[in-house]
Amino acid sequence: MESTETCGVLAFPGEVDLSNGEAILRQAVGLLDSGVPALILDLTGCTFCDSNGLNVITRSQMRATELGVPMWVVLPPRGIVRRISDVAGLPRRVAIAPDVATAREALAIPQH
Repeated sequence: MESTETCGVLAFPGEVDLSNGEAILRQAVGLLDSGVPALILDLTGCTFCDSNGLNVITRSQMRATELGVPMWVVLPPRGIVRRISDVAGLPRRVAIAPDVATAREALAIPQH
């Protein structure tokens, strides 16, 4: 977890499931509630993500929207986590970037 003047970044662990989903959600919501101006959920190192991981992303997006905070999800273009996210329709609900640098660049662009 990293928090700077411009955004908070939460790197997901290698696996997200029932055993750790709520703890990750608490971290994401904690960053949002701390007043970060933007949030990036980084799934670059995540190799397994079940419905609990998708729930973390969806609930984080809901809280970010409530607070008016832009949120990006970093999902590599290939891999099982990307396939699961695509099948679940995640790209229709959250902003997706292929890497953290791209997400940071997108956050630097003023929103109209």
